[in-house]
Amino acid sequence: MDSKGHRKFDWIVVCVLLILGLSFVFTSKTIAADLTKAQFQDTLSETMKTLWTGQDFGLDLEQRQHILKHMLEKKFVSKTELAGMIEKDARVIVNNYKTSRYVLEDIGVRFNALLSPFLNWESVKETVIWDKIADRLNKEPFILKLATLAPEGTPWLDVPQTILVPRIIELTRGGLKPKFYTGGVMGEDCDVLRKMDIGQLDGCGCTTLGVVKASPDATVLMAPDLFRDYEEIDYVYRTFRKRLDQSFEKRGYICGAIIDTGFLYVFSKNRLTGLEDLRHQKALSSMGLVESTLLEELGVDAIPVAVPEVVSALSTGLADTFIAPPAWTLGMQAYQYVNYYIAKPFYYSPGVVLLSANTREKIRKHFNLPETLVFNTQELIVHEIKSIEPEWKKRGRIYEAKSLKAFEVKCGIKPVTLSAKDLKDFEKAARNVREKLVDKAFPAKLLNDVQTKLEQYRQQ
Repeated sequence: MDSKGHRKFDWIVVCVLLILGLSFVFTSKTIAADLTKAQFQDTLSETMKTLWTGQDFGLDLEQRQHILKHMLEKKFVSKTELAGMIEKDARVIVNNYKTSRYVLEDIGVRFNALLSPFLNWESVKETVIWDKIADRLNKEPFILKLATLAPEGTPWLDVPQTILVPRIIELTRGGLKPKFYTGGVMGEDCDVLRKMDIGQLDGCGCTTLGVVKASPDATVLMAPDLFRDYEEIDYVYRTFRKRLDQSFEKRGYICGAIIDTGFLYVFSKNRLTGLEDLRHQKALSSMGLVESTLLEELGVDAIPVAVPEVVSALSTGLADTFIAPPAWTLGMQAYQYVNYYIAKPFYYSPGVVLLSANTREKIRKHFNLPETLVFNTQELIVHEIKSIEPEWKKRGRIYEAKSLKAFEVKCGIKPVTLSAKDLKDFEKAARNVREKLVDKAFPAKLLNDVQTKLEQYRQQ
């Protein structure tokens, strides 16, 4: 490069540096001075409203948020002032703007990306958002009456009783108090749902029969031989969760959690060597259409009984064979009447925690709450229930595996392995059941969508 070229290059460098310097000075002054305290509060208010309603920020708001964060970093606004502004905003948003359980899943990441380490969302949710709600729950406590078939001492009840119930009581300062009716004392699932519909109960933990009645879409999860393991089940839950939630809501139920009733196995008092032996047992059918159709397809003539009557039927000799999840078999002590079980599960059934949509109105009237506030309270409760799903599932699945192990080691119950021919016959029967039940027990399109997604998942 000649001297003329060097001079031209030097001049360009000087211009670039000058522009950058002026830009820095201008930006620094703008950041330091652009937001008054009132503008800071307005930006924060708009941010909170946008987060709470799950909307996108927009370019203008993002630019102001950049200035806001710079002011926090430079301590132009203290943490104490910020917390006070957030508290002021919370009172407005919980009363006037609706959120949702899906927004609440993501709000923490978005909030913390902007305001951490000055404030974090979990702290704001518990000490500010819930406080504004708890302030309004200042009358006689509202008792949330919940029923379930689950026996005491099982993870189905241990998790909510030790984790969820204390948390709800703490967050609402005792304004809402869950009360459980366990072990089927309120009847089987269909009885419980009926009592929810007429206002006698506020919610339930449902198993197979309840899921069938409360959501035809969720019944697809019970299609025989659909899942290989719990990883596949969790994948389908993640993929179809909103669709399943909407299916429950069409019937008037708010889905708080989807956990597991578990994989269902055949248990028998008599020796089984395969499917042919099963056809000669006095079998029970208590889990609804999917189970009864599968047994019929396998050539098993089963006696229909209600779930709370299964143990009685076994103890009196009315029956000697039944299908159930291991945790229930242990919890209800039905294992006392069992000597064999088929090691291959016949199908899977979800467990769901449901609240009646009518309960929201009952809470509103009890505390004289604005409609938006009580809706947000419902969604926050659902969010809290859903947040313990992973622990709920983990404990339940460990309990299921331990139950099967205990049956074999401590009770001497012998596992039966199906032959290759029996497995092939079972797979054929399961396919036939799925075909028979499409658009009867569950939508054909949904079954197809689930199977398609499962195949993609397996290929990955």
